[in-house]
Amino acid sequence: MTFCCTFASGRRTIDLFLDRRVTIAETSKETPLPNRPEDALAAPCESPLLRFLAREVSDIVVILPDATRAWQNVPLMAQALRREIREGGRMSVKWVIGGGQHRLPTAKEIKMLLEDIPLRGDSILCHNSAEGVRTKEITSRGTPVILHKAVARADLIVSAGGIAYHDLAGFSGGRKSILPGASGSEAIQHNHALSLKGSNFDPAVGCGYLKGNPVAEDMAEYQSLVLAERKGFLLNVIPDGKGNPYCYTAGDPVRAWLQGTVWAQELQTLWVSEKASLVAVSCGGYPYDIDLYQATKSISAVLHALEPKGGLLLFAELEDGAGPGSFGEDFRLAIEQPEAALGKLQDDFTIPAYIATKMASDLKSHPAALVTDRTDMVFPGKIFADGSKALQWLEKQIPPGPVLCVPAGNCVTIKAKERNTI
Repeated sequence: MTFCCTFASGRRTIDLFLDRRVTIAETSKETPLPNRPEDALAAPCESPLLRFLAREVSDIVVILPDATRAWQNVPLMAQALRREIREGGRMSVKWVIGGGQHRLPTAKEIKMLLEDIPLRGDSILCHNSAEGVRTKEITSRGTPVILHKAVARADLIVSAGGIAYHDLAGFSGGRKSILPGASGSEAIQHNHALSLKGSNFDPAVGCGYLKGNPVAEDMAEYQSLVLAERKGFLLNVIPDGKGNPYCYTAGDPVRAWLQGTVWAQELQTLWVSEKASLVAVSCGGYPYDIDLYQATKSISAVLHALEPKGGLLLFAELEDGAGPGSFGEDFRLAIEQPEAALGKLQDDFTIPAYIATKMASDLKSHPAALVTDRTDMVFPGKIFADGSKALQWLEKQIPPGPVLCVPAGNCVTIKAKERNTI
């Protein structure tokens, strides 16, 4: 069997020799029509045109994602937004690069995101989650509204981003531009800590879960508080199952985003008629496999397609190693002392620690192998530089059954069809 996977450094074809039937993942039969940012801006969902909104205000902020979301082709959206706002008059724009708790962007990354798009009078601001303006608002779940100062003072907030499945928020894009994108650390940590229920993980939190998901519902309420006395507008891109920009939604920050989540499900859900005994998955290339933290999204994407004791074969470049902050240390603690890791998470919630602890827990009953040149990584399984040797090791531990190959795991979610729907 030949598996064509994509690494940060390019596509590779890997021959996997095994005597197993290959099961095929199918896309949805209904998909939206592709379009351009300009098309979406010309026909906004339940909102006036952005140019009309811009004429009614004096302080405009556009929140952009940071360089970790390079797949969204941010300059394309930024250019379309700047032209549309310019149609409303000669007003300036404050561009806020909202990376939540990510490190501040470099000058090179800022240039990559905005190129020469800002006009005279515009300003470029980088959000630092350690700073922010604490407002009087607080959500019903206790999350304080703390915003980048430019966002707090804005009359019109324009959110740019991308909609895909997300482990905590259900779907990315939309309100995530504000929380965590342009919010303070205290607000981000409090919101994300809602993913825990008592001394364990809340089963209502996960990819595609919105209703009943406390993290998602708290983000929605937070956004409504922020926009209660401000105008809002959204432009989001929806990628296809390979991570490439496919179509755009624009308009009301809630309605347009919800429409985008429907399209995201149609484009990014892959269905299998039976669960697999082995899943071979790569992340989809840069920036999806830049580090292990990002690569774990491919693991959560395929778990629902695995038999209870099915095996996982993950291919990832990992140019930047383990990932942000203490992720590597947290992963080691979660693997070696899971109860201690969960206790630490309850006492001092961080997103890298959550991902590390949750991933180690999810893989506890699944033999897993990581194929990478970075053999110094910490991983809840075994690490190999050679895919064939990894496969030989896995074959001895997994049950009989089919194999599923997923070349772009960070861009999709795999689901098994119910038997009565086959």
